[in-house]
Amino acid sequence: METFLTKQGDTFEWRQPEPRARQYELLRQGEVFGTLEFRNAFGSLAWSTDPVQRWTFKRVGFFSPHVTVRMPDSESDYAVFEPRLLGGGALHTPDGRPITWEPLNFWRTQWRFADKNGNSILHYQQGSEDFKLKEIFKLQAEMVVETSRITNLEFSMLVNLGFYLMALYAEDAAVAATAAAA
Repeated sequence: METFLTKQGDTFEWRQPEPRARQYELLRQGEVFGTLEFRNAFGSLAWSTDPVQRWTFKRVGFFSPHVTVRMPDSESDYAVFEPRLLGGGALHTPDGRPITWEPLNFWRTQWRFADKNGNSILHYQQGSEDFKLKEIFKLQAEMVVETSRITNLEFSMLVNLGFYLMALYAEDAAVAATAAAA
C-alpha cells in the first residue's frame, strides 16, 4: 500500500472515461490514483479503490434514506451519511466527530465537507478546467484538500464518498428532468 501525505492545496480530479458507463477515475497529477464503480446500471451499490483503502457505498431506505459506508467484507457500517431534504447532509463517523456535506451554490455544482466549526475539509467543483464539448455528458469534478489536519483513512473515505454523492445527485437530477419532460 502506498504511503502518502495529503496537504492543504493538493488537487485531484474525478473523471468519467465513458459517458454511459458508471465508472469513474480519480487522478492525482494526471495519473490514476483511484476508481469508483457502480456495480450495475440501476443500483446504488458502488465500490471504490485507492492506495489507502477500499470502500463500498450504498444508498438504502425510502422514508428515511441514508448512505452506508463500509470496508469490503464487513457486515457493519464504518460511517453513515444522512442526507437533508434540500441537499447536503451529515456524516456520522466512528469517532463521533460531525462532518457536514453542503452545497456551495444554487446549481449544486460545488460541494464541500466541513468540520463542526464550518472549516472546509475537501472542496469539489463539478466540471473540468479544460472543458471539451464531447465531454458534456460526462460527470467530472476537481477536488481540493482544504486542510492539513486529515488522516489518510479520512481522506480516502471522504474523497470517494463526496464524488459518490455527486454522482447520485447528478443521476437523480437527470431522472427528475426526464420525468418533468414526459
